[in-house]
Amino acid sequence: MVFEVENDKIPFYKEYIALFILAFNIIIFLIQLTDPTGNMYIYEAAFVPKEFFEGKKILTIITSMFMHGDIIHILMNMWFFYVIADNCENFLGHFWFLIIYFLSGIAGTLLHAIASLFIPVFYNIPSLGASGAVFGLIAVYGILFPKIKLKLILNRIPRILKAYYLMIIYFTTELIYALTTFGMSGTAHFAHIGGFIAGAMFAIFIRITKKTKLQSLN
Repeated sequence: MVFEVENDKIPFYKEYIALFILAFNIIIFLIQLTDPTGNMYIYEAAFVPKEFFEGKKILTIITSMFMHGDIIHILMNMWFFYVIADNCENFLGHFWFLIIYFLSGIAGTLLHAIASLFIPVFYNIPSLGASGAVFGLIAVYGILFPKIKLKLILNRIPRILKAYYLMIIYFTTELIYALTTFGMSGTAHFAHIGGFIAGAMFAIFIRITKKTKLQSLN
């Protein structure tokens, strides 16, 4: 689990897009739980690389971002999203926050699709989750707010890390898993990497163009 050491006290009206995304993901997951077959909704709305390359169900590149495999999956994604999204939306503004969220998610899914051409186990298996979009925001958060301190709890042992270092740790871990497990972990690590790279590109551009504003925040 990850927590910010200090509460940013950002009012709700400055993060209403993030709150809407959070609520929408939860609502979709609750709808998933009503699926009588247990997986029909997933197969309809999740992203399958084979179908994408055949020109079928193109919209799943969007719908898959709001689907989750189980309660642990959505809790992990939405908790991290909740921790970092308020800072990102407050700084970026509602419109650009939403754009970066979606483009990071799409970039993650596209990289996963490309990876499936080399890792056959992914080619016919549905991919779903907000992880690509969330990893994009992790990159934005770490680059735009590098000095914010976060408490990372692993095995009940708390560690205090700056956002920049935690961002590097998460990206490096995903890269190692992606290059060593070859899909055997059952997690779309390349989707995480794709989302992260997209978010990082946006954040670097923003950091260059809004340097003065960032200096006042950091």
